[in-house]
Amino acid sequence: MDTARSKSNPMIMVSLIIALLLLIAAIVYSSSQPATGPKVIHLSSGEWTPYSGETLPQKGIASVVVKSVFEQMGYRVDLQFMPWELAYTKAQSSQQDSQIRGTYPYIKTPERENQFYFSDPIIDVPNGIFFHLKHNPSAATIANPSDLQKYAVITLAGYEYTPKLRQFIPNNTCHFKDTLQGFEMLDGNREWVLVSAKKLTQGQLNEVANSAEARRLKISQRVLQIDYTDPLVLNHLDTQPFYVYQSAKSTIGNVEDLIENSHLIVTPDIAMHTPINSSGRNECKMPMSEALLWLAYTSKPKVFIESKQVGESVLTQSMPTLSAKIGFAKYIDYVPHSVMFSKNNPNNLSLRNQFNQVLNNLKSNPHAFKSLLTQAANEIDMADSVRLVSTGGKQLVQGQRYDQQLVRCMPNEVFTFPKGTKALVRQWPELFLNNLEIINQQKVIANVLNGPLASKTNLYCFEPTAVQLQ
Repeated sequence: MDTARSKSNPMIMVSLIIALLLLIAAIVYSSSQPATGPKVIHLSSGEWTPYSGETLPQKGIASVVVKSVFEQMGYRVDLQFMPWELAYTKAQSSQQDSQIRGTYPYIKTPERENQFYFSDPIIDVPNGIFFHLKHNPSAATIANPSDLQKYAVITLAGYEYTPKLRQFIPNNTCHFKDTLQGFEMLDGNREWVLVSAKKLTQGQLNEVANSAEARRLKISQRVLQIDYTDPLVLNHLDTQPFYVYQSAKSTIGNVEDLIENSHLIVTPDIAMHTPINSSGRNECKMPMSEALLWLAYTSKPKVFIESKQVGESVLTQSMPTLSAKIGFAKYIDYVPHSVMFSKNNPNNLSLRNQFNQVLNNLKSNPHAFKSLLTQAANEIDMADSVRLVSTGGKQLVQGQRYDQQLVRCMPNEVFTFPKGTKALVRQWPELFLNNLEIINQQKVIANVLNGPLASKTNLYCFEPTAVQLQ
């Protein structure tokens, strides 16, 4: 038996060596293969509540759609939030799949189409016209785009408008940085003045008044009558005198106060060291002809165009005291927004085409697609909601119907809500303005989010003690 064992040992050793070699080969082969699991796609976006935002539930309504499509395509989405200009630049300049391949949500324009492949629309955003109830109450009647010729539109940097609205906005404007500043412009209602080192001639005025741009914007010769001061020096250290021009609709008083309390349009001939800077106002540099058009254009009552949901979110979360003073016109412009894929990456065209195919399959069931959007919107609302609470151990909370046409609570129309009901505040207690009449209204105005009276359109008034932050 000892002899038999000694004869079989070499065979066992050979078998063990072969098995070990096979195991090593398997490990080496396995490590050389690509990792299993979904591929990663890198996208960029910016803060635009409720459509996109780093801290929003599911990163926003638009993000829910984009993520759903890419997951069906077999991708895991790496979504990077950054300032909009950077999000745009990084997407546009990328040439490899390992870089940012797309950015959203964007409106399609001819300029952007030169650099990007556009997907089919992922969402339709309702753009609305906001106005100040005290400074510009007549804007409530804006019912179609042509009504905008009576108003000056406050525009945002990087913001694009549909052609039917764009036709009533100057080609060259003073842009403002964000939605917050747009509402501040409505509230401040400051005038604009033009500052230049050169004296304006009647010939220049006539040339501007007869230009195609002035005719397009319905700017009349009367509006282009400009008042101006004699050459002015504000600081003895400043050796450059300058003229101050204002629309003829109002008379120049104290020039120093006028400059201090107005937004400025400055022509390029004004030296950078001229001491005309002041806090709390905007300054815009333009050539004389464009500056004159802007000066005349902004003499009209002002309105601000922004997504209805975005504007309401900014007002309720960042500017609650201003929300009571801002109205919303009748006209709504539904604007499609898409994902943009850079043309610098040769693989992005096929990626866009596959994205569209899956997106259209998703939208082929309108009920399911609407439910996807509604669920995302509801999650965002719930995250921002308050709880209705009662006093004295009561189980029900009383609320009055809020009439949006009369801009007031209706004390004779009382509804009851279970304690703990979720509500989304639209206006916090503040002086509510109804045209020029000031009404002392110390109520919280809110939508109810759950229960039998839940509605995104109906509003109710509650006592401040009935609202509890979450």
